[in-house]
Amino acid sequence: MSRSERLPLWFPLSALIALSANLLANLTTLLTIGLMGAVSDFALQVRQHDEALYFYYRFFAYGVPFAVTVWYVWPLLRHSRRGWPAPAPVVVRRRALGTPLFIAAVGFLGWLVSALLFPVLTLVRFGRWTPDLMSQQVLAPLVNGFLAATVTFFLLDLLFRAMVVPLVFLDGRVAEVASPLALGVRARMLLFLLAVAFTPMFTLLGLIRAAAARFQSGDAVRAVVPNLTAASEITFAIYVVLGLGLTLLLARTLTRPLVNTAAALRYVGRGDLSVRLQPTSGDEIGVLEDGVNAMVTTLRENERILGMFGRVVDPLVRDHLLSGDLRLGGELRTASVLFCDLRGFTSIAERAEPEAVVRTLNEFFSVMTDWVRECGGYVDKFIGDAMLVVFGLFDDDPSGSPSRAAAASLRCALGMHARLADLNGRRRSTARQSLAMSIGIHSGEVLAGTIGANERHDYTVIGDTVNVAARLQELCRDREQSLLASASTYALARAAGADVELAPIEAVRLRGRSEPIDVYGLA
Repeated sequence: MSRSERLPLWFPLSALIALSANLLANLTTLLTIGLMGAVSDFALQVRQHDEALYFYYRFFAYGVPFAVTVWYVWPLLRHSRRGWPAPAPVVVRRRALGTPLFIAAVGFLGWLVSALLFPVLTLVRFGRWTPDLMSQQVLAPLVNGFLAATVTFFLLDLLFRAMVVPLVFLDGRVAEVASPLALGVRARMLLFLLAVAFTPMFTLLGLIRAAAARFQSGDAVRAVVPNLTAASEITFAIYVVLGLGLTLLLARTLTRPLVNTAAALRYVGRGDLSVRLQPTSGDEIGVLEDGVNAMVTTLRENERILGMFGRVVDPLVRDHLLSGDLRLGGELRTASVLFCDLRGFTSIAERAEPEAVVRTLNEFFSVMTDWVRECGGYVDKFIGDAMLVVFGLFDDDPSGSPSRAAAASLRCALGMHARLADLNGRRRSTARQSLAMSIGIHSGEVLAGTIGANERHDYTVIGDTVNVAARLQELCRDREQSLLASASTYALARAAGADVELAPIEAVRLRGRSEPIDVYGLA
């Protein structure tokens, strides 16, 4: 048989749970009536009359609840036979949450009707009703019926949490569905307390009333007290077992989701955002589970946004912007600026396909950006086939930072040449043209800040220091140098202990500056 033709397992299990709980309640009712029932001639006569009617009443007590239950769970049955397609209709979602309480309430209805019906039938048959019938006709059915309904609810609640709710709510979000038959934590605790605390008191009351009635009928104390003791011991044993069972059921439905939620939060605290809870109830715990899932989803989205943000803006700038350390506008800072440009790349781009040009630039910038970050700098921007790199802008300790920044910029420049040589080796192995680059470095004051329009602005550096670095890079082509650094940068780097040997070059006059500048280059 195909999956859609089989009877879902949860349905016969639900019927078995409800039937077993009520059959057990029938047995305990007979036992309770034997222990608590009155012994007057009238009470015994009424009991015989009731037992003759019980056979017929059971058809109503079991048949009507079963028919009503099938009607209620029919949308669930139909949905499960279709293979649990998502999303589930609203009526299916509500029935998945409300079925445990519905079945328990319908089952208890039969007991409630009996507690009302049999006194009325006694009045009709005998023309009178006496208080000593209270235990056997009212208290015993209500107490045992309530216990049967309570056990049915907690067992079905556990069953549906495991086998039905996760399949109906594949996307979670159980707490968003409003079902008047879905009990919250407070209602469950109240039901539990009624079953394990108050119900035994009613049973004890019935035993005491039965003993009092027997005393009034003339039974001897020696005959009544041993029976009362035996009845109390049996009642104690029944309620101990029942209390332990209900406690375990309640703990499983309440503490287990809380333990899973706490574990998920610990994983999130360690940075693991792959966790996901499966809400199985619409109560406060379901709200908590949905909240944790929503929080993890938001954190994953924020992480994705931060990752994308870090690809557009250097992570150093991103982190400072998000932490609020960077002030709007601009501020003067001392930094070392490195300009790097691919030499002769325009002619290469003219002969190559656009895809190959983009692939070459991405390959070059990826290698260089990784090395820049290792050296403690950040890439301010990419300009065509050139890149602007800044060192020392975000140093927390201003003392000594200009020297460290200058040393880091020279170390970075030499490393960029070494990595370009490795890159060219890989390019030549695939018959691609080698690349050449020129680098200019200068240290001094820069104006750093957010610049642009109200709707869009960039964090960047501007000023004479940036211009000098750019001019030095341009001068590399005229001087046939791959690296030119200003004398101020070289002096700062040597003061920081940088093991860099550059050769002095005669002073040069840069475009846009009136005074010449001393520079150093590779020997």
